[in-house]
Amino acid sequence: MSICIEAVRQADRDQSDLRQDPRHVLSDGSGVGSGDPEERQHTQVVVKVNAEVDEQVAPLVSALNEFDGVLTLDSCQGDGRCMAYVYFTRCGSSRELLSFVDELAAILNARLSARQNEYQMRLEWAAGTEKPLAVLRTRPDYIDELVSALSDAASKQQKLPPYSK
Repeated sequence: MSICIEAVRQADRDQSDLRQDPRHVLSDGSGVGSGDPEERQHTQVVVKVNAEVDEQVAPLVSALNEFDGVLTLDSCQGDGRCMAYVYFTRCGSSRELLSFVDELAAILNARLSARQNEYQMRLEWAAGTEKPLAVLRTRPDYIDELVSALSDAASKQQKLPPYSK
């Protein structure tokens, strides 16, 4: 599983503790930061994190993570009875995720001469959640072809500068 933090503004909960800690008192006697909640917020950025995944699905997880803003969440390499899968989402709105999945499906359809049941991509939206998840499922023996197509598409994607929103 790879984890990525979506860009959000979040109050820094530690600031109140810092103002009370004498090690964080400024020379004028005030604490670090003011009581203004806006001043205590930090911009969050997207980072990719290493995580353990099933060995055979690892290249597929890595290929999806080559796309800017993609967050892979869960995966399994499957076996003779079950398809391999990777659940993922994308930083931004649900519409941006839908647009990304639509573009990705078009790229895969144009690049791969897939026969029925070699792979499928869909969105799943569970009750009570804010945003859908996308899932890419494939026969385990088709992973290498998907990885090649995804990596090629990701390399052509315009890269965002590091740590940008």
